[in-house]
Amino acid sequence: MIGAGVGEAAPPGEAVRTFADDILFQARMRPEQPAIALSDRIATYAMFARGVTSVEARLRALRLAPDELVAVALANPIRHLVVVAALFRLGQPSVSIEHPERVPDLRLSVRRCLQEAGATMTPGVAPVAVDDGWFNAPPAAPQAGPGFARRDALCRIEISSGSTGRPKAIASTVEEFAQRLEAQRVADSLGVRDRVLMLIGLTSGWGFRAAVGVLANGGSLVFAGAPSDALQMAAAYRVDALVASTAQARDLVQESKRTPLTGIALRAALVGGGLPTRALLTEARARLCVQMVVQYGATETGPIAITPADMLMEEEGATGYPLPGVTIEIVDAADRLLPTGESGVVRVRTPAMGRAFPPGSDGAHPNLRGGWFYPGDRGRLTADGMLALEGRASEVINAGGAKRAPELIEEIVLRHPNVVEAAAFGALGADGIDEIHLAVAARAPIAERPLIDWCSERGLAVARVFFVESLPRTPLGKIKRDELKASLMG
Repeated sequence: MIGAGVGEAAPPGEAVRTFADDILFQARMRPEQPAIALSDRIATYAMFARGVTSVEARLRALRLAPDELVAVALANPIRHLVVVAALFRLGQPSVSIEHPERVPDLRLSVRRCLQEAGATMTPGVAPVAVDDGWFNAPPAAPQAGPGFARRDALCRIEISSGSTGRPKAIASTVEEFAQRLEAQRVADSLGVRDRVLMLIGLTSGWGFRAAVGVLANGGSLVFAGAPSDALQMAAAYRVDALVASTAQARDLVQESKRTPLTGIALRAALVGGGLPTRALLTEARARLCVQMVVQYGATETGPIAITPADMLMEEEGATGYPLPGVTIEIVDAADRLLPTGESGVVRVRTPAMGRAFPPGSDGAHPNLRGGWFYPGDRGRLTADGMLALEGRASEVINAGGAKRAPELIEEIVLRHPNVVEAAAFGALGADGIDEIHLAVAARAPIAERPLIDWCSERGLAVARVFFVESLPRTPLGKIKRDELKASLMG
């Protein structure tokens, strides 16, 4: 970002530069290079730029009010990114959502939702059907959009994953969003290359920032859905990097056991969005690529810590070193700072901190307080400053006095040859002590007692097993444990 400082207006007649301008610059430099590849189509940089110009004309015709927040609910990644880039070029703040019906749950002042033709209509929100015509206007030279006139103007709302409780809205100004992109660029420098297989959805703050960062640098994005499709796309487009959540990386590892990898030349993989166990990292490095990089971050903060996996193998839960400008502290329940090596509550402060939205709704986001973000994780700092996580404070299972992160339990259960998905959670037994309960999706019939006995042989005292078709997950693939527990336990 160049131009005026925070809180200052851009020079007269000029808009503040954003990632959208960088992508259009790449379109002039490398027009025929693939920008985005899907299973059934490819968009070159020239096509992306023409799409932005065409969409801008449609958006101007809507006569959006200044600073009006626009929701974008388009599943197609090409269309989604083109539309948001056009909104940035026009200086219009945006929020990416999965489905139009999510708008009321987010409690945002959204009047219009750009959505697929025929998608659900939401009361109080004007649906705007985005069809092929939005992207097919005759080629024309891009107009200079009004853009964002100030660096402190609201430009983007990101939605927390909602793995615990109701999803929350986090606001960024143009300056704050630029800082988040820069932090992501530093993080990506360890793991992201030229042709990137992107498994993180665009409704995730991390996924969106990682995607536009690749495009702003002239790289190519490859999107895929199911693990089997992802491996096929990786081979077909010769991708050299992978961006995936921890859960998605685990799914790819499981798929690679069923489908031999051929024609895949991954040089690096960036994973995050969950506790990375040593067992998962070991398998992923053996089956996907050796250069595995782990990122720890949050919607509220952007990237927090990052480190190559080979530096994390000595200690379970090791997550990484803080990025430049990031502060990580471990405190007790009264917010008293704890000594190095002692376990407690993690809190962080980053240069790219977001703010609760709408303004004045801080009470709706209790994890943001006093200038700190409390991600809900327990952990400790090693003597050399590395963060080691022990799991989410609300999810650690204290079974018989032994505290275990559910991810470590699931790692063991997933070794069963008939288990496809597994989720562990704690529930009080008849004696008032926490017990381990499992929700399992199986590829072949399994009886509860034999599975409990199988777990017992591996040191897991499981009290009960529920069999489900699939597990509820966030866009990052995190298991929605509270929702799962409520549905199973009644």
